Amino acid sequence: MTRVYLRSFKLQDAPLLLKWGQDDDYYRLAGFARYQNLMQAEKAAGQYAARPYSYALCLQKTQQLIGLVELYDRGTNERDLLQTKEVGFLLDKEFSGHGYMTEALGLVFNYAFNQLKQEEIWAGTFAANYKSQKLLRRLGFKYVYEVDLSKISHLFSYQEKYYLLERKEWLKIKTNTES
Repeated sequence: MTRVYLRSFKLQDAPLLLKWGQDDDYYRLAGFARYQNLMQAEKAAGQYAARPYSYALCLQKTQQLIGLVELYDRGTNERDLLQTKEVGFLLDKEFSGHGYMTEALGLVFNYAFNQLKQEEIWAGTFAANYKSQKLLRRLGFKYVYEVDLSKISHLFSYQEKYYLLERKEWLKIKTNTES
């Protein structure tokens, strides 16, 4: 039994989005947007709610929102757009180290590979986000490449590492952990 569930975002989630948006750690490690006030966070909650694969991560026991997980389109051609997604995630640091994000990503990956028929899921992390990189490797992702975005545009000042999880690898992992 999982200890977490995923649901759509609601306007009532805005105060927590505001909290995350005012914490430099979330911006520094994951590029989470900065919010100055509740109105900006409410707008963000509406944007999350409007996205088809954007999920609020909640605890089963208390229904408390503790994080978010999103699948994004990835690719430059029709085949890639149909068969490939990118995942983004954030966990409230008060809930770190309990395996909640591992469970949530498992739910999302099962859905993506089995229902959406995705062949690949990519994940990008800031170069200094070692916790996320460790989690991705534990879930079967393989490191593929790094991009120095500061070389692309003066608007960016960070490097991002990209990891890939292929459907066949996920199915192998799921089979080995279920038997």
